[in-house]
Amino acid sequence: MSSLLRLLQLSSPTLPVGAYAYSQGIEAAVHSKLIVDMESAQRWLHDVLTQSISLNDLALLKHLYIAWSEGDLEKVSSLGEVSLAIRETHELRMEDQHLAKALIRLTKPLSVDFPEEMENKETYPLVFAKFAVSWKVSLQEVLEAFCWSWLENQIAAMVKLVPLGQTQGQMLMLKMDESIHQAIEQAKQSEEEDIGNSLPMLAILSAQHETQYTRLFRS
Repeated sequence: MSSLLRLLQLSSPTLPVGAYAYSQGIEAAVHSKLIVDMESAQRWLHDVLTQSISLNDLALLKHLYIAWSEGDLEKVSSLGEVSLAIRETHELRMEDQHLAKALIRLTKPLSVDFPEEMENKETYPLVFAKFAVSWKVSLQEVLEAFCWSWLENQIAAMVKLVPLGQTQGQMLMLKMDESIHQAIEQAKQSEEEDIGNSLPMLAILSAQHETQYTRLFRS
């Protein structure tokens, strides 16, 4: 099995988990004029990536990857509970669970052995890490893939909402390399007790999005 091909499959936008339906606060931020152009879009992405994603999803991925690799289902279950607990709004928790359930549905067709006792512990980093371990993708690569997939969805939302042009979207993706590397290093150095970092304004915007008058995205 080629780990590179499986890595590309796991991070592909054609993977049917429905991530494209969520903006993770971007729609509310655009509505509030916090994101108005390419510069403010880059600033938003950098801050969320290095101050939230790094010590939330990426740190979880690191420790879940280790737990799955060691066959420590008790630790996997415990980290799954942490993953759900750090979702600060109904929309963010709903997104995490919906993506997880969609990915779980692919386990049997794609020959990934997912323990039955974990099926009620749905959280996206937990299932993502299981795929990575099963397909022998390295930890570094799985962290990069998760970042790239998250970033692609965020920029796709910005292209629709800000709006940004397609070329600007590609330029923005290129500009985010340093931020991705910074977030991954933070995650790799994290201890389990470091998991869970809050951006209060992001949580407020997510909550505001729940009652936003018009919207394109589910969160």
